[in-house]
Amino acid sequence: MVTNINLVTPESEKKPLLTGKASLALSVGLVILMVGVYGALSYLKWRYLSEKRDTETQIQDEKNKMSGPNYVAVSDFQERLDVLSKVVDDHSYWDAFLKSFSKYILPEVRLTNLSWDERKNVMEIKGIAPNFEVLSREIILLQKFSGAGSVEFKNASEKAAGENSQGGIIFELDVKIEKNILNGESS
Repeated sequence: MVTNINLVTPESEKKPLLTGKASLALSVGLVILMVGVYGALSYLKWRYLSEKRDTETQIQDEKNKMSGPNYVAVSDFQERLDVLSKVVDDHSYWDAFLKSFSKYILPEVRLTNLSWDERKNVMEIKGIAPNFEVLSREIILLQKFSGAGSVEFKNASEKAAGENSQGGIIFELDVKIEKNILNGESS
């Protein structure tokens, strides 16, 4: 009788790591995963490009609004507020005077500088009028101001129209002011 003696222990037997079916299933799983990742990235790219086009359209619309007449009006108003703020900060005693004087400035005229010479009691006015007709109406209106002793026209020159600004007439005036008008007294 012959006995079989197995000298190899069962723990040391080599088992294949992956069988053919397991390898095929793993490969199919990896392919499906890669296709899924590619599909997700393609979808995200398409969505990003769509949002980018929408954003670019909105930016273009806003640029068109900024170059329109509303933007020019808002910009002009802001410049007027800045000049007025500077004048009031420089001359706090002008508050009451400016309230009464502002009625004598036409809406078409934009003041660029308003200064006061105390020695001469003269208010120096610099501004921009759209044309000479408006400038002449402004001078006539300033002559009707009750606190003005006289209005002296210094000079005027044409301003070329720029990209964000309209053309016009740059002018300078001196208005001799009665001293008591600054104290709130009427003449």
